[in-house]
Amino acid sequence: MDKFNDFRNKYSEFYYNNYSIEENDNYIKITYEFEIKDLEKFTPTLKIPVSKNYNKNNLDTIAFSVGLAEIASYWKATCSKKIIIKCGYLDEYQTNFLRKLLFNGLGEFFYTNGINTDIDSFVEIESTGSKKEIINDEIDYSGYLVAVGGGKDSITSLELLKDISNKKVFIINNRKICFDSAHIAGIEDKDIINVERCFDKKIIKLNERGFLNGHTPLSSCIAFISYLTAYLNGFKYIVLSNEASANEASVKGTNINHQYSKSLTFENDFREYTNKYLIKDIEYFSLLRPLNELQIMKVFTKYPKYFKHFISCNNGGKSKYIGKVDGWCCNCPKCLFIYIIMSNFVKQEEMIKIFGENLLDRKDMLNYFLELLGKTESKPFECVGTIDEVLYSVNNIILNYEGNLPYLLNYYKENYKVDKPNTDVITNINESNISDEFIEKIKGTLYD
Repeated sequence: MDKFNDFRNKYSEFYYNNYSIEENDNYIKITYEFEIKDLEKFTPTLKIPVSKNYNKNNLDTIAFSVGLAEIASYWKATCSKKIIIKCGYLDEYQTNFLRKLLFNGLGEFFYTNGINTDIDSFVEIESTGSKKEIINDEIDYSGYLVAVGGGKDSITSLELLKDISNKKVFIINNRKICFDSAHIAGIEDKDIINVERCFDKKIIKLNERGFLNGHTPLSSCIAFISYLTAYLNGFKYIVLSNEASANEASVKGTNINHQYSKSLTFENDFREYTNKYLIKDIEYFSLLRPLNELQIMKVFTKYPKYFKHFISCNNGGKSKYIGKVDGWCCNCPKCLFIYIIMSNFVKQEEMIKIFGENLLDRKDMLNYFLELLGKTESKPFECVGTIDEVLYSVNNIILNYEGNLPYLLNYYKENYKVDKPNTDVITNINESNISDEFIEKIKGTLYD
């Protein structure tokens, strides 16, 4: 809390100064300029392929909005008292949208840094530029742009959409595991749109000097970038694979949620924002919102061809820009969570082939195990399922386990009551923004 107050007083103003757009025949490149006054300027970039004609005014308007989502990654270093937007104007609704995104999207950041603040006082937002508006461009939008991240969720979406011909895959930063899963799903390279997002590494230097650091709502950036990509390539539908589990808070008794920008609340806010201020004909939704993580895993495990070609571990697989190699680290709560829920549907011999070892037999994973079970103050700050899903899984696996129980399952049996799990967690369909046609398709696959 002392750092928070010291930095915001010393570096009281953060600027979204400008952005420049470089246009080429096959792509556009946007360079943003953010500034912490008296400290540092940042110039992150985006490079997005283009395949359709577009209106330059509308490109400018959408590019400006993308920059709003990028603010969090740089503002967090000092939590300046005021954000001043010089390259555009925000009305009251847009200001409140940004305020809500920053406050809730940085909820984990505030919590882990011991920052006690509230949505009304944590920052003042001022805009001094001209208003950005959309001009009717009479473009015929069609088809599906499907975001693929290399995990089980987007793979499941690709399988649910396999009969739809007018679709392309959207990938950020050329990650091999994303291309691999798309290729296995039958997607050719010509139908993959790869966007390059390069953050400014000067923020890392500030982190090394002791400035504030922590989780930011990356999925909100992905939402806006996918929207701009859809516009530049003429797509009507943007398909994400965020699930119902993302709606659960990470810390008991609070609204602090590691997955805020994957939640239905953010999805609804984003849909309303884009409908009010951007292209009304482009629709963003999550195909898997009716399902929780456990249900998605049930569907995913019907396609064993992907078992060696998906990664949900944040430590073991990232883009080439930060030097990580695709793979399971087998030392984090996300790896343990995936291992637990997948073990409901896949035999242990196959699980060990996928992960290289039995994570249920890892004594050093006990604290992660207890966090996932809801036995501690907070769940792991990872994209994991709900406590109910983990409880269902652990009880179900114990009741059906062949042979001696591994360490974590035996620990649970010795310390907690083993019950026949409530099947609601595997059968209920959750609220979403998807069509009845897709709902029926999902039900058919889930209940098959």
